[in-house]
Amino acid sequence: MTDWTAGYVADIGYTYGYYTELNPQRIKLPFLASGLVFPEVGTACELGFGQGLSVGIHAAASVTAWSGTDFNPSQAGFAQEIANVSGANARLFDEAFAEFCARPDLPDFDYIGLHGIWSWISDENRHIIVDFLRRKLKVGGVLYISYNTQPGWAAMVPMRELLNQHADVMGASGQGIVGRIDSALDFAERMLATNPVYGQTYPLVAERIKRMKEQNRNYLAHEYFNRDWHPMSFARMAEWLSPAKLNFACSAHYTDHVDAVNLSEEQQAFLKDIPDAMFRETVRDFMCSTQFRRDYWVKGARQLGTFERGESLRAQRVILVNTRDAVELKVSGARGEATLNENVYTPILDLLAHHKPLSLGQIEDAVKGHGLVFAQVLQAAMILVGKGDLALVQDDA
Repeated sequence: MTDWTAGYVADIGYTYGYYTELNPQRIKLPFLASGLVFPEVGTACELGFGQGLSVGIHAAASVTAWSGTDFNPSQAGFAQEIANVSGANARLFDEAFAEFCARPDLPDFDYIGLHGIWSWISDENRHIIVDFLRRKLKVGGVLYISYNTQPGWAAMVPMRELLNQHADVMGASGQGIVGRIDSALDFAERMLATNPVYGQTYPLVAERIKRMKEQNRNYLAHEYFNRDWHPMSFARMAEWLSPAKLNFACSAHYTDHVDAVNLSEEQQAFLKDIPDAMFRETVRDFMCSTQFRRDYWVKGARQLGTFERGESLRAQRVILVNTRDAVELKVSGARGEATLNENVYTPILDLLAHHKPLSLGQIEDAVKGHGLVFAQVLQAAMILVGKGDLALVQDDA
């Protein structure tokens, strides 16, 4: 009998999460900040949409025509239901990647997104996806992809294998996935309590096991207990995507664009001396011990001129989506938590407190009296959008 799950956990549903990075509207600001041309997204696709909250919201709240698939029929059924209720322009299927990617009725796409998929599937499915990107992503189109990466996961690779082996070998067949997860975590905790050399070499693993015991079991099942689990270096990802003619554009995680909260001055200087941009990304992952990358790749990167970039950035509108008093002047990065400069952020937040859209150019003009320049406005916008306090505003159309 064919295993339709292909080794992926299917006896417990995925979490009902919304993943803001999948929103094509978010492409614009980091692309402009990086000096790159971005596409206007009329057609979009999400591969492996889980419960479908993200694709349902993005289809309902825009004029973009969405397509997508998730192999789990119960999850696809829920996603179809919320799309139907909202009247969203979305065609959502319960097909495996091989079946969906071969459909003759799919349009070419301006944008394709995968969140939490790449690291948890087989090489066979990765080849199918890369071929799909080669054939169906338009020239100038953008791929959003997130994945577990090295070196942040290096110490956890053998522990994850131990947890899975315990669940397979020691877990009772009628125990269910949740029971097997609990038993595996208890075993790992007891093993680490014996002070093995592995635990001495990687002391943070014990803390991770402790945190895992407090996490949602649906999340843990899909994160750690699939047959396939492959943290991948940035350089290896570039090799995989090369046949689809994709170039790395920039991080989709907004605070990655602010070096001060992720890198020391010495680290920033070290990275600037590396002439190759791709190798620089690899080294940066060592600096930050990156565990999870959220990246934009583009089919045919094109640079913007300095004037056009400045004009487009100043035209980008933002809106305050949090209450003014709820905005904390703190941000977390690879270096830990940092306190934001009140002299920069207070006048900007006060200006946006009426919860009406303003362009970055309008904000720049309004805060000149506080001695602020556009570079500070842009950095503040990147951080506040990244924190979830601001959102990018769609065109009126």
